[in-house]
Amino acid sequence: MTSGSQRSSQEQFGRMARSYTNSTTHTTRNSLVDLREFVEGRQYKIGVDIGAGPGFTAFTVAPFCDSVIATDVTPQMLEEVRRLRGERGAPETQMALVAAEALPFKDASIDLVVSRTAAHHFIDQPRWLREVERVLAPGGLFVNCDTCAPEDAVAAAWMHDIELRRDGSHGRNLAPSQWEAAIEEVGLQVTDIVMSYVILQYPDWAERAGMSESDSAKMRIDLLAAPDEAQKAFDFKENPDGTIDFHWDVVVISAVKAVVG
Repeated sequence: MTSGSQRSSQEQFGRMARSYTNSTTHTTRNSLVDLREFVEGRQYKIGVDIGAGPGFTAFTVAPFCDSVIATDVTPQMLEEVRRLRGERGAPETQMALVAAEALPFKDASIDLVVSRTAAHHFIDQPRWLREVERVLAPGGLFVNCDTCAPEDAVAAAWMHDIELRRDGSHGRNLAPSQWEAAIEEVGLQVTDIVMSYVILQYPDWAERAGMSESDSAKMRIDLLAAPDEAQKAFDFKENPDGTIDFHWDVVVISAVKAVVG
């Protein structure tokens, strides 16, 4: 059965699949480069990208994998993977309609699990992490890259409210310390944490989520009236043309599954 939250994600990203394919934010920003640096230097038998969207991360790790599988809950996103995989140099990329919290892979069968800019949409993040630990082979690598909340509670609460109003499929952004604790809680060993950021601009950021003109106008007011804690964390800047520049922090965190014996 598909939950209401999962249907929300499917509907939202089904409508916006092509805009995410064309989004500079999702194709070229710092976080994608960082993730590649975490996985290079080793060859993996099977790699899986969770919440793959149009497949950019799957295509990025494909050269390091004998086989790579792009998974997502949205059929339209997987169609983008199918459409793009040849021109992106990863024609053998496989696709699977999969919920992050119910991975259809055998225990200890996957050498590399990656996820980029997706986990804040997952319905049950702890359950997803337990699934990642289950399917990872001993010595396997997990790399999660996602926008993250500030450690400051006021700024984090403001960000959550704004993101939820922008996109009803939003779950929650965790702070870096919360991600580290959650990953270690399931038994994986965190090896590296790197902070980066993604540069955003209103109104592109609102339009990409399909906001109505009236809701987008209200959002603009709220961005400019953000509390001091949020202003400090996200560095809002209004431009002469009326656009607003700001950024979300991004955390790239890697972990391994211990080899027993």
